[in-house]
Amino acid sequence: MNLGTRPNLVVHRDVEMPMRDGTILRGDVWRTETEAPQPVLLRRLPYGKAVAMPNSDWFRTTDALAAGYTVVVQDTRGRYASDGDWTPVMWEQEGRDTYDTVEWIAAQHWCDGNVGMIGGSYLGIVQWVGAALRPPHLKAIAPAIAAAGALQRQADGGAFPLAQGVSWLAYMTLEWLMTRQAKGEQVDPVVLGEVAAVAADPDLAARHLPLLDMPGLSAGALADLTDVLSGRFADTAEVDLDTIAVPSLSLAGWFDIYCDAGVRGFSRLAAAATAEHRLIVGPWTHAPSVPAEQGDLNFGIYAEGAGAGLTEKQLAFFDRHLRGAERDLPPVEYFLMGANEWRTADQWPPAGATTRELALASDGRLTDTATGEARYDEYVYDPDDPVPTHGGRVTLGNEVTGPRDVSFLERRPDVLCYTSAPLEHPLDVVGSVLVDLRVSSSAVDTDFVARLTEVLSDGRSIAVVDGITRARYRDGLDREVPLEPGVPTALRVDCGETAWRFRPGSRLRLSITSSNFPRYDRNLNTGNAIGADAAGKAATQRVYHASVLRLSILEEQK
Repeated sequence: MNLGTRPNLVVHRDVEMPMRDGTILRGDVWRTETEAPQPVLLRRLPYGKAVAMPNSDWFRTTDALAAGYTVVVQDTRGRYASDGDWTPVMWEQEGRDTYDTVEWIAAQHWCDGNVGMIGGSYLGIVQWVGAALRPPHLKAIAPAIAAAGALQRQADGGAFPLAQGVSWLAYMTLEWLMTRQAKGEQVDPVVLGEVAAVAADPDLAARHLPLLDMPGLSAGALADLTDVLSGRFADTAEVDLDTIAVPSLSLAGWFDIYCDAGVRGFSRLAAAATAEHRLIVGPWTHAPSVPAEQGDLNFGIYAEGAGAGLTEKQLAFFDRHLRGAERDLPPVEYFLMGANEWRTADQWPPAGATTRELALASDGRLTDTATGEARYDEYVYDPDDPVPTHGGRVTLGNEVTGPRDVSFLERRPDVLCYTSAPLEHPLDVVGSVLVDLRVSSSAVDTDFVARLTEVLSDGRSIAVVDGITRARYRDGLDREVPLEPGVPTALRVDCGETAWRFRPGSRLRLSITSSNFPRYDRNLNTGNAIGADAAGKAATQRVYHASVLRLSILEEQK
């Protein structure tokens, strides 16, 4: 519906919204001209409220207005039209401002006292931090491609998501410096030029060593890499999911950086049963658009935002919780890639999922039978020549995300590959993909990367899912345990959640290496503080055949 032709559409620009400390935030109020108060959907973002309106692949505001909702989109503290000071990811302040904004909206004559929240990424994270404070009039949230911090750090296996961190920080710093300059404030032109160079080519900047001295992000920035690498800067918020008492609809993407944290966060919330929680997962990346084409594949019209009915499903969710309407919503809707169809389930992983184990063999086979701990395969990992990132769950930087052909990477001498026999029947991997490795290294610390691919009859090896574990954190992110060089050690690489049909005639392949750069920072194999080294050293890695690939398999219902 084109609301531009509707005479009763009213947009109030830069409406002042006072916070508890007296700071004025400003937002635009989109509503239809009616005397009756309506439920309100709120977006809060630091990127400029103009970019959030009126429609996106994730949510069509025009449909919400036509359905009788008022929509408020607000610049967060210190951004664009809003007053106050802003620093990156000030999550505690964002939580308080979300609380105050919700309660301010609920008190307005055009609101019926029921407020929901929408939006993805940063906009989703502010929903979690706000909901954790339990504003009385917040009745439901629908965070997309967003997650809580602890679960995300676990998904990253102790490695630092370098492309994402450098790109986002450079972009936000550049915008912040240019805004200050436009206001007549003094800005160091050297710093401005360095930050602009990083924003233009973050992959090149990511190669700089030591990381902590990266030009443009080591001084004069919003938050320098010392804060980033030390953990004082977190791109996701610390949210205790036990504090969430409001219904949630989590929207996740199989190729989103926050996929595992989002899906597993839903499972934890659903198990706690403090409120009604829902999950929708499609073949999407961390992006504002939701097309059918992702990476090297096209998943069909029903994978698109419109074809998947994302707006309609969110509005049905809000109708249920903001209006009390009887709307039947499945707990889980997920897109089974390969079959290219939507499925529903009562939980994640779906009931009936079982674990299948595959073992490694010295001739590069992936077999149903373990071949013994004594045998191993070996490669040398040189941090000066890391395995380049190619697709997968990466955002920003210069990489193309999603399922891509990685067969050229598998021909490298520092990549081990184990391949199954051709499948006789479809195999649905639905749930987690775990790799329990038995490894040794000549270094006191190093990384291990595992990737599951589908090898097609034409030789392409399409990446399904991958993961990384930094060896020093193999016993938990709260402790560092060095490796004893040359001594076989057990560690797990969690490749995360997926829903993928391996088709008859194709083969499963597990590849193992020690880098995925620049998605993650290179482990320099020294055991020193991350980001401090100016040079690394090569490490000899051994992977023993006692290692096991564990797949969550869902049998076809007859």
